[in-house]
Parts: sequence; C-alpha cells; structure tokens
Amino acid sequence: MLKKVLSIVVMMALLAYVVVAAVAFCRPPEERCQGLSLEIRDSLEAGYMTTGDVLALLKKANLDPTGLPLEEVSLYAIEEELERSSLVLNCECYMTMKGHVVASIDCKQLVMRVITHGGESYYLDEEGGIVERLAKPAYLPVATGYITREYAKTKLLPLAQYLYENEVWNAQVEQICVTPNGNIELIPRVGDHVIVLGRPRDYAAKFDKLKTFYEKGLSELGWDRYSRINLDYENQVVATKR
Repeated sequence: MLKKVLSIVVMMALLAYVVVAAVAFCRPPEERCQGLSLEIRDSLEAGYMTTGDVLALLKKANLDPTGLPLEEVSLYAIEEELERSSLVLNCECYMTMKGHVVASIDCKQLVMRVITHGGESYYLDEEGGIVERLAKPAYLPVATGYITREYAKTKLLPLAQYLYENEVWNAQVEQICVTPNGNIELIPRVGDHVIVLGRPRDYAAKFDKLKTFYEKGLSELGWDRYSRINLDYENQVVATKR
C-alpha cells in the first residue's frame, strides 16, 4: 500500500514539473520592452558617435522603447529615425525573446574636415558624402582654402582616402591648403617646411617621392634646411633652400 501511495506521489510530482516546465517554455515575451541595446560599428574608436548620442536622438523623437508595451514598439520607426542621421550608413533593429530591442548600427567613416575660404565647414565621409556637423570634434586631416563642394568630392576625397589608409602620412599631415588656382600644399607636423603637391592627382606617386626624399635627403641634411619641397614634377623633387 505504501509503495502504491509513494508511486502516486512521485507521478503527481513529475506531472506538476512537466506542466510548470511547459508553461515556462511556452511563456510569451514580456509585455513591456525591457530595454534598448546598441551595437555601433566604425565609430566608437573615432569617438564622433557614441551610445549616448544615439539614445539622445531616439528620446528627442519619442522613440525610446524602454518600458513601452511591446505592441507599441515600432522597430521600423527606430530604424528610419536613426538612418536620418548624417552619420549613420545603415541600421537594423530586432526584438529578443526577453523583450529587449537591439539596434545594430553601421556608421559612416569620416576621412577629412573641410573649412573653406568663405567660412563653410563640414566633414567628408569615405564615399564623398557631406556631414554638416558633429556633436564633438573629430581628429581628422583638415583641408582649408579655396574649396567648393565639387572640388572636395572629386579632388580632395582621393587624397583623404589615401591618407586614411596610410597611418604614417595621416599622422604627418597636419593641414591641407588649397590655393586659389586649385593646387594643393601640405603643412606637416614634423619639419618647418611646406610640401607642394601641386595639381590634385597622382597622390601615391608623390608621397613615394616624398618618402625617398625624407629618407635620403632630410635625414642627412636636416629637417629645417628647406622651406619648400615641390613634388609636382615628374620623377623628381624640387626643394627650395632657406
């Protein structure tokens, strides 16, 4: 008799466990959004777009989903709002089973700041797009002078891309100056001289010549021996002594 009672008790306990497990497994998602998680790529290292910036954008547009009923959360509206930012290349949102919204953001990569002779200021991204302003300054090469937007996109962008891909030259070039006739001069961080690139073309070949001149010329004669180093001549470097 005792064995039969114990057997019934065990069976009831197992049945109760199965029911509880089934209910827990089939439980619907939380009724309210439990929070927002962000994945920001190609920006955090540069520092010109942060998690705080994204949250501020969503709160300003009344799209922060935290605490809202899940049926009121519009993933499409969040994506659309974030993609309006001039810094955002693409955004995809999804909801987790636990009721969290995750926004995965691809940011544009800025490569140059432009300050024109007329006082206009903006940034160029790696595809030639214009970013009017940033919440905080970005550490980028600065181009100044007689620059139209068309000149920036067609002539300066290849130079900006070249510098971005070459860490040494990106660190060495402090300022890019565009003269009234459209030629380019560089102000380096090391050395008291002006680097004349001249016509905006053949950047790789010109920087190769500059590297050779630095290694075989300035390293032996001194960094302050010349006032101007002209790279605009084919197969030669023309340096002007002080």
